[in-house]
Amino acid sequence: MEAWKSLMQDYILNRGKPLKRILLLIDARHGMKTADIEFMESLQQALLHNNKKQQQATSAQKNPTAKKQQKRELTPIQIVLTKCDLVSQADLARRVTQVRQQLSDSLIRQPSALPVMLVSAQMEGQRGVLELQKELASLVPGISSGAKDAAA
Repeated sequence: MEAWKSLMQDYILNRGKPLKRILLLIDARHGMKTADIEFMESLQQALLHNNKKQQQATSAQKNPTAKKQQKRELTPIQIVLTKCDLVSQADLARRVTQVRQQLSDSLIRQPSALPVMLVSAQMEGQRGVLELQKELASLVPGISSGAKDAAA
C-alpha cells in the first residue's frame, strides 16, 4: 500500500506536465474512507515539502538572473461518486454534502468549485457516464464539441 501511495504521489506531483484535474472516485454507498483522506492529506504535505525544497534551492543559488521556479499548487480535485444506483436519493444528497465537507476539512486550501459528478454504470443510460466523458474531453485541447460527442 505504501509503495502504491508513493508511486501515485510521484506521478501527480513530479511529472513534467502538471495534471489538469484529479478525479477522486468514491463509492456512494460508503463515502470517503480513512485511506482516501490520508492520501489527500499526504499528497498535500508532499507538495508543500517539494515547494519548500524548491524555494531553498532557488535562494541558495544567489543568482539574480536565475529563473525563479513557480510554486506549484495542488491540481483541482473533482469528486466522482460511483455506484449511485445503489443509494437512495435522500442518502445520495447527504453523501454529496458529507464528501464535500470531508474534502474541505482535509485540504489546506479551498477545494475546487468543480461539481460532484454522480455516475452509475448499471442504471438505464449509464447515469452520469456521458457527462463525465464530456467533462474529461473538455480538458483536452483541440477536441471540438462534435468530436467530444463522437468520443462519448
